[in-house]
Amino acid sequence: MKKRILAYMILGMVFMTTRAFAGGELSVTDKTAFIFPGKDSGYFYAKVENIGDEPVGVDSGTLALFSDTDEILEASAYVSTYPNRLILNPGEYTYVSDFLWNSALKNKTVGDIRYSVSETDRGREVQIVPCEAACEIKGSDSFDNYVYVTITNDESETRYGYYIVAALLDTGGNLIYVDENSYERIGLHPGSTATFGMYIDNDIVEYYEANGIEVGSVDVLVYYLEE
Repeated sequence: MKKRILAYMILGMVFMTTRAFAGGELSVTDKTAFIFPGKDSGYFYAKVENIGDEPVGVDSGTLALFSDTDEILEASAYVSTYPNRLILNPGEYTYVSDFLWNSALKNKTVGDIRYSVSETDRGREVQIVPCEAACEIKGSDSFDNYVYVTITNDESETRYGYYIVAALLDTGGNLIYVDENSYERIGLHPGSTATFGMYIDNDIVEYYEANGIEVGSVDVLVYYLEE
């Protein structure tokens, strides 16, 4: 009963119209979720974009997940970007990832997905760092499935604390995967280059194989928090 009440509260938050700050407007332009067959876990992924004409801070999002028979499966009030509370300039976007784990998910199929993000005037300035990205998937029987991200420090000082958000799109351009990590204790000296490997779990690769999902492209965002 408590879960159902929480779900309806979150649904109300999802359908609320948030006030746009200074002409910024956030839009969820892509979203997907899946549950591993026979398990009580899965993933939710989304793309959030500023479609307005001014910068806007991204606050936490609210997620309501339904089965294909309209049963409430999951309700979460704090599904945020990484790093959180970042400022998106007009036309900029970022990705969201949330691990789903609940006994109500077992043997269910995801139907409707409702996700809404709100805006904040306490957003943090970030710098998007150029990078090169590649994806290598060898199959579910291999432990060598990675997204590789290469960063070069073009600044005059050693930099610590890169935040990496990696997304995979299928051959139709649909979002199928998001991962995120930070490397706060690894410093890149001026002019130096480093490649980071972001591991893709075998359960995810097995799910792709079972459902005929093929990776078409990789999209990576590297953030450096401004002081």
